[in-house]
Amino acid sequence: MTANPLPTRTPWTILRENAWQIAMYLLGTLLIGLLSWLLGLVYLAYSLASNGMYMAWVCPYCGHYALGTCAAGFDLISGRRFRPVPGRTFGREFRRRSWVLYPGWFLPPLVGLYLLVTSFSWPVLTLLVVCADAFWLLPQTSKSHCEACETVDSPRYPKNRKSTAGA
Repeated sequence: MTANPLPTRTPWTILRENAWQIAMYLLGTLLIGLLSWLLGLVYLAYSLASNGMYMAWVCPYCGHYALGTCAAGFDLISGRRFRPVPGRTFGREFRRRSWVLYPGWFLPPLVGLYLLVTSFSWPVLTLLVVCADAFWLLPQTSKSHCEACETVDSPRYPKNRKSTAGA
């Protein structure tokens, strides 16, 4: 049981929780599509597949997933398909498997920089700035959920950090 009351989850709150990630993937598809429309489609397909892999590899170990209170709604999509493997923990699986999301985050800025160097344009610069904002905005949107989470081995907000900070 959590000490803080869990927020009510609705389709609107789930969409709001995922909005920056969806925007990042769509803008990344546009940016990479400027290099090659085929690569843009490959990027979009990878981004969707990487979220599915993350749901299978990491989410089953999260306390919110098990409680059916995932703010992003990942438990609604994959809760019946993926079960935790005994002996594994959220922190360990998060550290081992989060790499699957990195290309979705890093490829658009890299392609944007390449496009700016090879042929500068204001639309590319604008897309690059918005995609780069995702590095800050995505973690900030989930920060309130992570801070209130009681998952003991969370790599982002370890619960033992509070007890050792006062010692």
